[in-house]
Amino acid sequence: MAAKGSEPWGKNPYYFYPDPYAAYMVHESLYNYRPGGFHPVNLGDTLQDGRYVIRHKLGYGGFSTVWLARDTQEGQWVSIKIKTAEASTETPEQDPEAKISLDLERHYSSSAQAEEKPRCFARLLDCFRVTGPNGTHNCLVTELLGPTVDEVLETFKENSLTLRPDTILRASRQLLDAVDFIHQAGLAHGDLSYTNVAFTCKSAAASEEDLIDAMGGEPATVAAEAGADAPLPPNLPRHMVQATGWPSWFEEVDEDICVLDWGLVFPRGERLAELAQPKTLRVPETFFWEGGFDWRVDLWRAGCVIYGLFYQKELCRYGGRENLLIHELVMRLGPLPANWQAKWDEMLKNDPDAGEDASVVPPDQVTETFEPRRRAIMSACANDEQNEYEEDEHTPRDYEGLECLKRVILGLLQYEPEKRVGANVASSWITEAWTDHRRLEREAEGDEEGEDDEDEDDAVNSEVDE
Repeated sequence: MAAKGSEPWGKNPYYFYPDPYAAYMVHESLYNYRPGGFHPVNLGDTLQDGRYVIRHKLGYGGFSTVWLARDTQEGQWVSIKIKTAEASTETPEQDPEAKISLDLERHYSSSAQAEEKPRCFARLLDCFRVTGPNGTHNCLVTELLGPTVDEVLETFKENSLTLRPDTILRASRQLLDAVDFIHQAGLAHGDLSYTNVAFTCKSAAASEEDLIDAMGGEPATVAAEAGADAPLPPNLPRHMVQATGWPSWFEEVDEDICVLDWGLVFPRGERLAELAQPKTLRVPETFFWEGGFDWRVDLWRAGCVIYGLFYQKELCRYGGRENLLIHELVMRLGPLPANWQAKWDEMLKNDPDAGEDASVVPPDQVTETFEPRRRAIMSACANDEQNEYEEDEHTPRDYEGLECLKRVILGLLQYEPEKRVGANVASSWITEAWTDHRRLEREAEGDEEGEDDEDEDDAVNSEVDE
């Protein structure tokens, strides 16, 4: 069984085999379309009695596919996560992700953030079930979000672009506010990463044309084939759809960030012995002591994301062996605490490749590289014709504001968790150093437009009364 390339990949000679070991896989494995697995979805399909119309694929994982859909009832774009049947054992209302979303909404509605700061999580709009050839699947409908930090960094790297200084500062502060909100709610996220923090897409979503353009154009598809002229089994979709990477998303002053993927949330007061972690984001305490870890894993991870926003690259990039990862951290952040250094020395004695690490990872201390990077951002924004950042009276304040991120990054990326600065304190450092004048001006313009609309309505009503 294979999926053969079709327009807009019509000239692509590859067959996309449903093989987890395939050299080139542009979509989820076809093997997951089985009883208990994914629900087959086709572009143009409707869900919930025709209310939601499938338009594009946003992504997929081991337990769900995620789709862009048009809510014909509310006239808005939404995201629909369709879980595997095996991951849909609870009713939609009792689905773990739905329950967390509702808990977060209750806390947000009763907190000061509801009036002062944007919502840091995607709002749950609807939940229901769909039954198909592979079982019954929970569907979670949320407001549409744009690209993840990982996708933005990848796109900007490919196009030699630099994030705007105000975008870096705004996203960093909002991420810290999000972490503080999570902790104030009595929770720890447990899985903050470049792929689990996303930007909004308010500007692009204003029209279908702009939205599809930001997503890279019309969905690319490959036709699913059973082989030997056999009919396609009903448990497979007619076409596999490539997930968007948002290659044409662009920075706007009114875009915010939201935290995604709440599947590893745990109570803030708990200490965990294990937690799934990408190798390059592994918290350092897990290398050197067996006491487990707690909510302060979020602080380290937030520091990693902010480092990525500023430097436009990951803190750790090599992965692989534990000693190589530790060596990377030392090259970026400085020497380990004395008691950890002794343990690392013992680890190195049993590592035959340890001597090569120094040549693999060159010195790259934040204390030494921060200012050159800040100046590189300033230079790129001033000279890059492709960059959307227009210099104005706020530009010097943006450049100066970036200086505070050195303190923020180093405060969060402390080896020992008890020494990491709290998210609320780190956020206050940005607020003290920088004012988001562009956002404030945009909001003021919106308020004035709203007042003008009200005046026009009053005038019309007055004429009608006369």
